[in-house]
Amino acid sequence: MTSTVTPAAASASAGADAPRRRRPRGTWLLLLAPVLAFDAVLFLTPLGKLVAASTHGDAYQRVLKDPLVSRSLLNTFEISALSTLATVVLGYLLAVVIWRRGPLARVILFALVLLPFWTGVLVKNFAWAVLLQDNGLVNTALQGLGITDAPVALLHNRFAVVVGMVHYLLPYAVFPIFAALAAIDDRLELAARSLGAGEASIFRRIILPLTVPGVSAAGLLVFIISTGFFITPVVLGGPGDMMIANQIDFYARQLTDFAGASALALLLTVIVSVFVAIYQRILRAGGEYEAG
Repeated sequence: MTSTVTPAAASASAGADAPRRRRPRGTWLLLLAPVLAFDAVLFLTPLGKLVAASTHGDAYQRVLKDPLVSRSLLNTFEISALSTLATVVLGYLLAVVIWRRGPLARVILFALVLLPFWTGVLVKNFAWAVLLQDNGLVNTALQGLGITDAPVALLHNRFAVVVGMVHYLLPYAVFPIFAALAAIDDRLELAARSLGAGEASIFRRIILPLTVPGVSAAGLLVFIISTGFFITPVVLGGPGDMMIANQIDFYARQLTDFAGASALALLLTVIVSVFVAIYQRILRAGGEYEAG
């Protein structure tokens, strides 16, 4: 009895027997070289100069004793937390709506979500200033519907700052959450329905747990971006809503205290890094608890 070896089988056998081609040592370093050079020139070098500038004199003691700095830091984290919460909640609802729609509706909704990226942040802030002023569209609508008799103070306060920041940050929350929703296997929902589960039970026991990684990524991204806002508190906020970026600008341009401005910038970087480390630690502990 003779056996026949096909060309494909012979090729596969030859491929399996051939020794693996090894890349020359140091290839990974050559591939990373452009990225390392980019970081060294545009990030590490300015950061090193910032650290050096912050050590001149008693910059850290001076800014830490400034009551305006402590107030700005508190404003920064309060406004960032409020904006992150509102952005993630709205982003989750919008991502679910997009996820449930058909292909054409998804394209239209994604275009509406991307619209803030196509408009400058200064233009958006002044647009909100026009809408929220005493004789603006919002107050006119509230009085026309009989909800209020006089204009409501919607501008130059924390509410206006949060509204402007949420409008800017919404796409940063929608896309990570939508990616988590799109990764859910449709058969899980069909199996749950076949066993008699309702909409609320499906959402609570299937959809929400599987989208936690997307929600956590969106929350972390939005919070980090929120701590660096500068224009929105100036245009939409009041004197009591200044954030730490405005304080850094005040030290650099009004007081010409570059050592103090550098110390403030590094202080914000360290505090945000600690927050991020704690946040990731909590998420990792939660994942290990669920896995156990």
